[in-house]
Amino acid sequence: MPTETLMMKVSNIDWMGDIPNTWQVKRLKYVMDNYDYLRQPIDASQRTQDGDILYDYYGASGVIDKIDDYICEGEKILIGEDGANLKMRTLPLIYIASGKYWVNNHAHILYPKNDNNLHFFAHQMESIDYENFITGSAQPKLSQENLNNVLLIEPPAYEQKAIADFLDEKCEKIDKVIGKIEEQIQVLEDYKKSLIAETVTKGLDKNVPMKDSGIDWIGEIPKEWEIKRIKYFTNLNGRIGWQGLTTEDYQDEGPYLITGIDFNNGLIDWNSCTHITEKRWIEANTIQIRNGDLLITKDGTVGKVAVVSGLNDKASLNSGVLLIRPQGNVEYYNRYIYYQLISDVFWAWFEFNKSGNSTIIHLYQQDFANLYTLLPNITEQKQIADYLDKECEKIDKTIKNKKEQLETIKEYKKSLIYEYVTGKKRVAC
Repeated sequence: MPTETLMMKVSNIDWMGDIPNTWQVKRLKYVMDNYDYLRQPIDASQRTQDGDILYDYYGASGVIDKIDDYICEGEKILIGEDGANLKMRTLPLIYIASGKYWVNNHAHILYPKNDNNLHFFAHQMESIDYENFITGSAQPKLSQENLNNVLLIEPPAYEQKAIADFLDEKCEKIDKVIGKIEEQIQVLEDYKKSLIAETVTKGLDKNVPMKDSGIDWIGEIPKEWEIKRIKYFTNLNGRIGWQGLTTEDYQDEGPYLITGIDFNNGLIDWNSCTHITEKRWIEANTIQIRNGDLLITKDGTVGKVAVVSGLNDKASLNSGVLLIRPQGNVEYYNRYIYYQLISDVFWAWFEFNKSGNSTIIHLYQQDFANLYTLLPNITEQKQIADYLDKECEKIDKTIKNKKEQLETIKEYKKSLIYEYVTGKKRVAC
């Protein structure tokens, strides 16, 4: 809607740019009251599947019940204090909490002073560059003191309300579109997972005779398929203890060192790899990597899988990656085994093998050696792998397009909010 044109002034704050000359720049502590003293740690035993909402840094990630005295009530702004987003120096997550709830100590609790509008400042806080206010590297943190010194723009109260109402309406519509695209992406990802699991356990011909595999999480398989533990037809090698590497071993050139962070959609990203000396590569001769090798991560993010390709130099592994190579007279096709390892069949085995230990974050080599693997004849393995390569490529292309749409819409939303909370565009009051 049209509104009167007002003079602009220099804010002297990079992210703000020019702002209307009637708007003020203030530190957050003069605009917001901080209710961090109301935060309390929430024990895992208090989380249930239904009950009242528990807010933490990652949003409404759990619920609690059987609470006699609620800690918070009514609308408040919650902003993340620490976590992965801060480590990446990206925007801390911001929520408007409502109703009755507890807040754990991963989030700050804010409420506007005087007549300031909560929704206006929640929108504005999504546009702020927090980089200079975040401290620490190993454990990044947005402290209460630093948060209090974040600079905000304070328009007159009547303009705050007009902008907040406008953005609430616009963002609600945008969020619905975002939600639909996210649902579409999830449907595609679920379909891809089910397609892989179905194909690596049932094959391509749905009319062949079946037999009971004898394994609960696999069920029936084609009658002619074999089941073998992976140790009976592969060599499994990792970096042994005395060959352990530290960051002091890392170089800017030399043989590649493959770590878990270098796995990217079934391939190794050679541009992200660090390097080691020739001496360190030579001493670990059982993990000198070649094109065609099959790799799986066993530490950190467990179960990432890649088939090595595009390698034009020497390469080795860090201690968190396991090398899988053929041995003996059993024929297998790496791409087929790759699909088994990224399927729900592997993850069902992994969960079963944890034996009730829900905190396990390691894939032990001696356990992995006993993984049951389904083996059609080599021709059928190649047919299955080629089919899945083709179908997954189509699905991945669609997912990529959806994600690009998502990013475009999110950037539009971010730009829309910025333009109005900094006064570059105006709302009639």
